[in-house]
Amino acid sequence: MSKILLITVGGSHQPIITAIRELQPDRIIFLCSDGSKSQVIGQGTPCEVRRGTEVVEKLPNIPTQIGLGERFKVDKDLILIKEPDDLSECYLKASSFIQNIQQELPDAQMMADYTGGTKSMSVGLAMAALDYQITVYVTTTVRTNIIKVERGELTGQASVAPVLAQRTIEQFLPIFLQQYNYSAAIAQLRRLQSSMALPSEIRQQIQTLYACCSGLDAWDRFEHREALGLLELQMRHQEIRQLAVFLKRVINSRGQIDQKFDSDDGTEGHGYEIVQDLLLNAERRAAQERYDDAVGRLYRALELLAQIRLVKSYGIRTGDVDIQKLPESLQNQYEQKRSSVQGVKGKIKLSLISSYELLTKLPDDHIGKLYQESANKIMNALEVRNNSLFAHGFQAIISSDYQKVREVFVNFIEAAITAVIPSKLQLKPPQFPKNLEISSTTSK
Repeated sequence: MSKILLITVGGSHQPIITAIRELQPDRIIFLCSDGSKSQVIGQGTPCEVRRGTEVVEKLPNIPTQIGLGERFKVDKDLILIKEPDDLSECYLKASSFIQNIQQELPDAQMMADYTGGTKSMSVGLAMAALDYQITVYVTTTVRTNIIKVERGELTGQASVAPVLAQRTIEQFLPIFLQQYNYSAAIAQLRRLQSSMALPSEIRQQIQTLYACCSGLDAWDRFEHREALGLLELQMRHQEIRQLAVFLKRVINSRGQIDQKFDSDDGTEGHGYEIVQDLLLNAERRAAQERYDDAVGRLYRALELLAQIRLVKSYGIRTGDVDIQKLPESLQNQYEQKRSSVQGVKGKIKLSLISSYELLTKLPDDHIGKLYQESANKIMNALEVRNNSLFAHGFQAIISSDYQKVREVFVNFIEAAITAVIPSKLQLKPPQFPKNLEISSTTSK
């Protein structure tokens, strides 16, 4: 594995040589200003050892002193900083080089030493090293001179783990949460947890955030029981507690319609929470501009609403309609819908539209009445979904298509649920948080 060292140059050459000899890199990249480049490429004896203002010794340039020879390529191994007090230039040039090396030589071990150079050069290199997760070193000594590091130096790895951890938690994690991008958040937290020596309070904070993000990720994939197992452990945090209460009701609601699903850990609610869960999931997909996925979830929520209404209020399952559950006046009509193969009677199955049409025929059904009022709008909105690549056509769903479908479906679904549940149960279900306020002190 190739070892590559990026090092800032300025002031005394001695700390640079100390760092190189201790770290033993295979390749050295020098970050220099116009004023310090002579220490790297100057002819004769450009490096000076001073005692106060007195020059006590003159030495060759740094590559010559450490015997780099042909291993040093001026065109590739010298990064010239035109404005050494311009932090942005220092950061961008260091970042660009690191990024290129990580792409060209992904197995290379990269290191950065920010001892030399101007303050902006040092900060720029250190920031770039943190952002691209390369090891940071600094060469130090007991200082008798506040201007520069003198002889007797020691190169050691800088303690940046807490800095990088907090930077990830406070700057990058909120971006992932805003995007509902839990896989990216989990990857960042897992890397922090496994690759760094951290204080116990920060490690505990990371573990808590990891559990929360893993729970939300499982929930986002409809792995409701797995999500509950992860989130229940974090219910001391208010926003997680509110989510877990709703999740238990979702689990109970799903158990009423999904006969293969174990809903023992659920809590009874109004029964339509799984429909509300799908609406929230669709909202998250739309936030990611995944409009085909969003419309697919809205369609399923509309379908589930009718299925739950039929099974909850009438004991009728749309995948296998029991004729005896229907009013006598409808039994012959629906018997005609029974499938048969080679004379063997099969099941009576109802599509989304057939389910709602049945609800309109059942006496005084509130959702059936609402459907009659909205049927034309729903049918027009269904055309968007039916013409999409995810259904029966090839048309990509764009933002305006999604908004059209959402307005019709969500308004109808919310009105229908409101019409059939008691007012005391009409609570707004919580969307996933876009920020997790979990500090190292509250995580204990």
